[in-house]
Amino acid sequence: MASRIKYAISMTPVRTIAASGDYDAQDVMANDIGKALGGSASINTGSADHETVGYANKTASYANAPATGGAKVALGGDGVDHVMVFIKHTGFEYDGGLGTTANSQGLVVYIETSADLATYAKFTIPAGGAVCIPSITLAAGCGLWAESAGAATIAVEYALVL
Repeated sequence: MASRIKYAISMTPVRTIAASGDYDAQDVMANDIGKALGGSASINTGSADHETVGYANKTASYANAPATGGAKVALGGDGVDHVMVFIKHTGFEYDGGLGTTANSQGLVVYIETSADLATYAKFTIPAGGAVCIPSITLAAGCGLWAESAGAATIAVEYALVL
């Protein structure tokens, strides 16, 4: 088991200049930021024998994010603090696990701020995208939830390190 988790993230603002006349469309660095942004770090787990939800014996246990409007799927338990949260939109539908049908609908992730999803913060992960959230503390009765932004399910890869 790991005694620390290394992670990294980056983003590059891109602007596409449309094709015109005798030149093709071109992607350029957007001027608002003007550079790629990124960072990396290592976070201690506090124990060599930590618990991970969503993975066991090197195998993912995919969550089934249901179609929008239905009951959301819980990722882990309520009121549990995590050393690291990793959530990925696999780009595929759920079919008893990782399916073979592509799904480009967004994965909506909810972070409860009061029990029963009465209040929450949310964000949407595009197909193939992922997020890492280090050192998240959840209030009692609050957890992480997910659903598809469309009419098809999504196979969600996740690892919640306790």
